[in-house]
Amino acid sequence: MRAAVYRGANDVRVEELPVPPLEAGELLLKVAVCGVCGTDLKKIVHGDLPPPLVFGHEVAGRVEAVGQAVRGWKPGDRAVFFHHIPCRNCPFCRAKNYAQCPQYKRVGTTAGFEPSGGGFAEFVKVKDWIVREGLVKIPEGVEDEEASFVEPVNTCLKGIEKAGIGAGSRVLILGSGPVGLTLLQLARLKGADVSVADPIQERLTLAKALGARETTSPEQLPKEHFDIALVAAASAQAVPSALDAVRPAGRVVLFAQTRVGDLAPVDVGQIGKLEKELIGSYSASVDLQAKSADLVFTRQIQVKPLITHRFGLDQINEAIHVALNPSPSSLKVIIRFGLNGSTR
Repeated sequence: MRAAVYRGANDVRVEELPVPPLEAGELLLKVAVCGVCGTDLKKIVHGDLPPPLVFGHEVAGRVEAVGQAVRGWKPGDRAVFFHHIPCRNCPFCRAKNYAQCPQYKRVGTTAGFEPSGGGFAEFVKVKDWIVREGLVKIPEGVEDEEASFVEPVNTCLKGIEKAGIGAGSRVLILGSGPVGLTLLQLARLKGADVSVADPIQERLTLAKALGARETTSPEQLPKEHFDIALVAAASAQAVPSALDAVRPAGRVVLFAQTRVGDLAPVDVGQIGKLEKELIGSYSASVDLQAKSADLVFTRQIQVKPLITHRFGLDQINEAIHVALNPSPSSLKVIIRFGLNGSTR
């Protein structure tokens, strides 16, 4: 099979790999679509993990084969997966901090090498514990491109839940890329009054169409106006901007800050004296699997307007470049298997 193999910092090559063999309880998925995720981009750019690896976890595909003892799945079934599943028994799980669970940190899908998602390959092996608890069937009438958003919508929904957003909450979202626009829609479903800040006007136009009450540039944010701010922009400067924008006793949720070692200037007096909360939200929640799938499958969340670029696997490096360099014409970038070249 063909796969995009990470060989080091900024070095991804399309290579031939053997199709992963199945053991009892495992399943082989033929990948139809895989979204390009910002966390994978950071690993590729910074060389955070030792190569070789095959990244990609925002996957929709079709079951190609099942191993012995697999129940409830057969070749031809369409599915998405959550590549992390927690143990549910450790102190982190008991506190519902699933992303910190040691079992959760074990990636359960692979196209070869150390399991790292595997979605940037024609076939991906789904390990037994993911088959049991991390696979979701795609209903008839739902396109593969739409279904590939189930996992990222879960991560966004987790951030919304941690933020404590409710009806009437005045919410600011910093950044209106695919994540920010998903957070916007989820916050609106909670009944929040949502404003969006972004330097790219074309993205703000779409934010308005998706329900934002107000849009603005980050430089023009009002001070101490919002109850809650969600930071969907990776820039370190977005963190103090968010703290400035929320009222005393307001809350800031960091969503795009996913690399340990990234530093941001923070006025700690705003946290201490003004009692503003600064919290993080990372990855998905097993408790939100069914809800996130329903939101996508019933189209309560509009995901197709977020897709701007589709690339075949051979164009993986062009896809990475587009995703790393936001422009007025770019939002979500996906790899579509069977596509030769690219479409917009």
